[in-house]
Amino acid sequence: MTEAATVFWYPQEIRKPADGAKLGGRDRRFESIENAATFVMEKLSATERGTSMIMTDSRSIYPMDIKRIYEGLKTRKSPRGVNRRALPSTAGG
Repeated sequence: MTEAATVFWYPQEIRKPADGAKLGGRDRRFESIENAATFVMEKLSATERGTSMIMTDSRSIYPMDIKRIYEGLKTRKSPRGVNRRALPSTAGG
């Protein structure tokens, strides 16, 4: 998942012009999908996360999948996510 990614979202407070059209969408580029997902989950409000989308050259990633990517990153970084099964002892006894 090291391809460049752009996060698109709408800020929590969107100002509507007199004609009622929605304006004010934001975007930010990242060097990887992982960094983009981390930004969405750690920096955007819950409302903003709901409007977010990560786009790459080959796909679009929506909020539920962004959450799964982020949770997967946290599991890999956490010591609790590591399989700590004891290895059989090779010592002679």
